[in-house]
Amino acid sequence: IPAPSAPALVIKIPADADGVIWASQTPHEFTNLYITQLGGASAFFYTAQGNYNYVDAGVIKCNDSVIVKQSSGSYYFGGKPINGQPTSGINYAAGSSWTISGTASVPSFTFANTSFPTAAALTSGTLISKTNPYTATFSGAANADSVVVIINGDSTSIQKKIVAAGSGSCNFSAAEIGAVKKYGSTLFPYINLISYRIQPNVVSSKKYYMINSLTTSFRTNIQ
Repeated sequence: IPAPSAPALVIKIPADADGVIWASQTPHEFTNLYITQLGGASAFFYTAQGNYNYVDAGVIKCNDSVIVKQSSGSYYFGGKPINGQPTSGINYAAGSSWTISGTASVPSFTFANTSFPTAAALTSGTLISKTNPYTATFSGAANADSVVVIINGDSTSIQKKIVAAGSGSCNFSAAEIGAVKKYGSTLFPYINLISYRIQPNVVSSKKYYMINSLTTSFRTNIQ
């Protein structure tokens, strides 16, 4: 039986992690085009560094919400988007505050991460040539370490790159842009910017990476 792989996260996690604990805010758009910012959370606790068999960590809470253990062994809370409400799910107005009850495999601890990164705002054009390179530029992302830049459409090809938050730009080749949208498609691709901050938290010689992330989404047109 092959060893399990690391969880497929859009954020790059250091190899010395004993676990990842992640508070996220992502936009959810309804059919009436109203957008609510949805607060979610997830957590992964490993058997050991580089061993991605998940172990039980007891009861996990983020702010006032219990993060539910999944059949895979990870923990997840997606929240319920509410139309007409600016924020839904976990309320992160005061940041994220975690409580891990612990087990024989995972020590009990608490961690308060009081601030999220600010939103990254796309400043480059949204009308993109399918046959030319494209540089996505952005502002904001204060208090972030890095920004994940994702361009996705109706193709199976999704372009994702991670850049330093202070760089303010990310380059894509013409081939990368051309692969995002099918020829003849009338659907609009999106550029998603995930600004995030990652902090190591060492408890009883185990290292857990604490993440706060904020996603913004921008509709584009690739022609």
